[in-house]
Amino acid sequence: MHHLNSKVLHRFAATAVALLALKPLHAAAPAMAAAAYQPPASIVKAAELAVHAAAGSGTTNLIATADAPDPRLQLAACAAPLRTGIAGDGQLREHTTVAVRCESSTPWTLYIGVTLSTAAPVLVAQHALARDAVPTAADFTTVVRHLPGLSSRYVSDPAQLAGQRLRRPVAMGEALDVDALSTAVVVHRGQQLTLLAHTAGMDVRVTVIALMDGRPDERIRVQNPASQRVVEATVRSAQYAEVTL
Repeated sequence: MHHLNSKVLHRFAATAVALLALKPLHAAAPAMAAAAYQPPASIVKAAELAVHAAAGSGTTNLIATADAPDPRLQLAACAAPLRTGIAGDGQLREHTTVAVRCESSTPWTLYIGVTLSTAAPVLVAQHALARDAVPTAADFTTVVRHLPGLSSRYVSDPAQLAGQRLRRPVAMGEALDVDALSTAVVVHRGQQLTLLAHTAGMDVRVTVIALMDGRPDERIRVQNPASQRVVEATVRSAQYAEVTL
């Protein structure tokens, strides 16, 4: 729901303004008119600075481009510094909405849409990769690209591929999104494991059979072939699982 509200705010951002902030048109001299109304450029700048502040100092390559306010709007010049806040759930997305507020004697609020992109090095697939493939550094090359949203959504270091598999296909030339990765299965159904069982102050090691696939730190069912007993254990590696009885 928050994400939907953010999209709606972005769509209508350029025309949303408090009615009390509108000043009547009159035949004032151009210099007087300029002083009477808030410069649109100052609103745009405030919205872009709000996004950079919310993103933090670690996103130096972030590009924030705010929509220009509707030129028909004439907002009273604000006697106080403009206040800003990320609208909706407060999260930064490719399309983010910023509330720009004047809290002086003639208050107003304007919602400005800001488009985010990032110039950053990312891993780009050198060839098409299938779902469930185990990606390696040789499958990718590092390229600096302008990416929608924040660069943290994308994989930039080949070391991040260790122990991963692809949860969906990746096309040739596609920047690798972190959401495309999933921890690879290290234990397979039918495989023998050493089970480290903690019980009554003692540690017991027994050989068990995995009854299902498992990833590190996942709980899987294993069976002692001697007693036929089945327990749930936590996968620790490709050879070991652990349980407290």
